[in-house]
Amino acid sequence: MNDDRLARVRARLTEHGADVLVLRPSSNLRYLTGSDERGLLVITPDGPPEHIASGAAAEAAARIPVGARVAVDPLMPAHELLAIQERLGPQTLFASADPLLAPLRMRKSAAEIAAMERAATAADRVMAMAADLRWSGATEREMARRLHILLLENGHEEVTLVTVAAGENSAAPYHRPSDRVINPGDAVLVNIGGRHEGYCSDLTRMFVVSEPPEDFEALYSVVLAAHSAACEAVRPGVTAAGLDQVCREIVSASGYAAFLAHRTGHGVGLDQFEPPYLSPDDHTVIEPGMTVSVQPALYLPGLYGARIEDVVVCTDIGSRRLNQRPRLLTVTDH
Repeated sequence: MNDDRLARVRARLTEHGADVLVLRPSSNLRYLTGSDERGLLVITPDGPPEHIASGAAAEAAARIPVGARVAVDPLMPAHELLAIQERLGPQTLFASADPLLAPLRMRKSAAEIAAMERAATAADRVMAMAADLRWSGATEREMARRLHILLLENGHEEVTLVTVAAGENSAAPYHRPSDRVINPGDAVLVNIGGRHEGYCSDLTRMFVVSEPPEDFEALYSVVLAAHSAACEAVRPGVTAAGLDQVCREIVSASGYAAFLAHRTGHGVGLDQFEPPYLSPDDHTVIEPGMTVSVQPALYLPGLYGARIEDVVVCTDIGSRRLNQRPRLLTVTDH
């Protein structure tokens, strides 16, 4: 149990007017205990946390006073929550613990940032290896499988995402690798990520086989400019929406605004996707210790897409990119 984090969670409990916090195996439990231990954890403003190894709802409910205000893990399955609610009755109030926990998790400690930097370095290493693979003639699925193995061989205990999208498929924001053959002249979007020492990497780079498709370099230059500007704009006091706006202004000035399909980025940490979200409606103020994925992208349906992504940490004086892999377009002859 991390005593410092426990103290801060308890302080947040009091601030939010909650009497009890109930966590289940999740990233929230991992944040507090450092492990994925099974069962439920019941926390009150004072007294030792109670671990219910069996995870039985009845046993958890027995530790919660009827009429209490209970904050529950937002990842708790409905059947667990309903079982606890039924035993405590309508006079007991339940709410998501997300508003209580998310602000704590958004600001990473020096140790967390160091772990995330090691994860980013491992992902950079895999992307460098990817440049030496033979792409022409392979399928998206074959290349995704190779990258999956490389992530595991380079320190990731779990692979959370591998996207390989060639040609017209790179214009589909949420494409899954298929049996589409990668050919000379294709632009290939490669997005990799996983957990390394419990913390997530998330990296996207663009490859082209033999030579870029017509007008692709012009599109790529806009994405690169938006990415560079947004990374540099990460600093204390800017909002998540403000970072998104930095990208949108550059893209709009280029004439490509119609080809934006999603937000500029998202928080990264114990989870692949976590607050804050770099979108127009997230007004979270960026603070030192926050780590975000900056991933502007443009997608031309039926032709190609381009995305560049790095994990960036906000420091006391500005930004620092945890990924160091070069961002210039990688042209491979094989």
